[in-house]
Amino acid sequence: MSEEIPYTKRYVYNLDPAILDSLKTLYFDSQTFEQRSYEDFIKRRGDEIVKSISDEKLSTSPVIVQPKPRINRDEINTALSNLKISKSEEYENKDESGKDDKGIDSDNESESDSESESESESNIEEKTLETISEATNTNISNDDYESTISFMSTKSPLVLFESRILNNLTKGKVFGVYKTTINAKDSPNYDALKMIREMSHNTDNPMPKDPKIAGMSAVFMLSSGHFAGAIISHLPHSTKGNKGSNEELQLQSVRLFAHKTFHRYTTRRKQGGSQSAMDDSKGKANSAGSTLRRYNEQALGKDVEGLMDEWKPLLDQCESIFIRGSGKGGKNARGIGLIIRDAKDPKAIIKHGDSRVKMIPFGTKRPTTMEIKRAWCELMYLKIVDMPEVERDLINKRMKRDEMLNKSKESKDNKNGLDEENIKLTNEIISLLKKSKAPGLVLFFKKNKSKLDVNFRLQPVEQYKATPTALHYASRKGLSYMVQTLLVQLHADASILNNQDKTAYEIALDKDTKYSFRLSRSLIGEDKVDWEKTHIGAPMTKEEVEEVKLQQRNKEEKEKAAELNQLKEQHENIVDEIRKEEAQKNKRVGSYSNLINGPGITKVTEEQKLSGLSDAQRMKVLREQRFRAIEARLNKGV
Repeated sequence: MSEEIPYTKRYVYNLDPAILDSLKTLYFDSQTFEQRSYEDFIKRRGDEIVKSISDEKLSTSPVIVQPKPRINRDEINTALSNLKISKSEEYENKDESGKDDKGIDSDNESESDSESESESESNIEEKTLETISEATNTNISNDDYESTISFMSTKSPLVLFESRILNNLTKGKVFGVYKTTINAKDSPNYDALKMIREMSHNTDNPMPKDPKIAGMSAVFMLSSGHFAGAIISHLPHSTKGNKGSNEELQLQSVRLFAHKTFHRYTTRRKQGGSQSAMDDSKGKANSAGSTLRRYNEQALGKDVEGLMDEWKPLLDQCESIFIRGSGKGGKNARGIGLIIRDAKDPKAIIKHGDSRVKMIPFGTKRPTTMEIKRAWCELMYLKIVDMPEVERDLINKRMKRDEMLNKSKESKDNKNGLDEENIKLTNEIISLLKKSKAPGLVLFFKKNKSKLDVNFRLQPVEQYKATPTALHYASRKGLSYMVQTLLVQLHADASILNNQDKTAYEIALDKDTKYSFRLSRSLIGEDKVDWEKTHIGAPMTKEEVEEVKLQQRNKEEKEKAAELNQLKEQHENIVDEIRKEEAQKNKRVGSYSNLINGPGITKVTEEQKLSGLSDAQRMKVLREQRFRAIEARLNKGV
């Protein structure tokens, strides 16, 4: 399609008259991206038109303004109260009844004038009131799903124009120009088509043949130590007779007054990020590479500074300055901060806040002179693109999603404040239990008796299903001393069930913990608690517990000794069998064999093999030897 309309006719500074006359600005719904008419645009946003702003001021000092976020009425009322506006109630009533907002603007202005004590205060108040009035105009109702109509709502960085020339060639195609190229801003007072007509030369005002008189702009790119800059004339070269594709000819037509590229090693390979940023985040490294990168960053800054000084006469004449890079301008001397300096900096050539400065709104490759030409052609030629896709179901989907979120939020909001506090209390209880700080636990429950008791349900519930109380948790973790503290001193309820219908006693980790439950039962007494519900065993005194533990230790020692004796007997039996087998072998072997493999040598060898092993390992080795002996006997029998 672009081949059918030559690029020379689509140059923004010298548009073909037929194309320029055929352009018609397209307006879209900000929610569904559905095309709307100019009449719909005026009807929806007519109240925003400020008649006091002249068209001349718009065309001579355009400013890029991002779409303003919606401001709810609470924020508006707060701002008004801070300014001590006495008629805030009238303002709210007017806003709710849907009356004309012009009355609000006049009231606000009169109030700000009456309350101003100095010129600075009045200026601040007037700016604040203008912001508030714009917010109320753009938000006719406090409905999050209310859409606006604007030529900026294209779902792309382009402003779109309809043309009968394109309609004759194909349907569904429109012209597009980058918003940053024409200084577009989302305001009904801004006329995008008028801006293009003022930028483009025509028969009444033809393009000057002198490149300097035709105007100039600057393009700068900075990435990973690679810098490229150029001063470009608005008058392109003639490419008649040149060979190449349309894209190549388009690049050849770019007229450069000056251009410069250089590179400094400032970024670690395959890692990214400047060395200064790495130093700020992870500390200063002391390697040779990092030192070199720091030096090169300073050298890069000096190179850019020197180039800016050299190009200052040309930069002062530039109508636009396009920049592509990372970082922020102003005081931060990194990335584009090397190009855009703070206004107070005496070395600043391009100052922060300069209205000529515009960011390139698309991705670029490594900064080179050819890439600057490509970016210039992308910015300064009308593009032929498709219409944005309509998303009619988007609002319904958002409404359903938000309704579900609101329902879940409402149910959670009631518990959020309480849950957060309960989680903090739970964490403190768990910490005291793990550290077995019984006095601290008792003191904690006494201090927070207005908030919780000893049977407090641990939060969050999903995490503590099996151990819903402190007693359950202590029992499950085998904290026998803390179990006794909870039962005897804090009088915890041992009959509470967890999600598996088990009491704290039933989920005890070991016997010592269960003994602690039974000891606590004897200390508390049988009359004070319904012990059947707790499923705790018969009560035991401290002496009984110690006696049982002693008996258990003796029993375990006896069992261990018996097991060792059994292992020794098995070991001796296996050794005897091996000795007998070796003796039988020696009888069948000659005298020479007896000297080498006699029973004495074999006996010592087997004992040496088994002496360094543990009981279990020794049993395993002997068991294998016994199996081999049985296998040998069976083979002989066969």
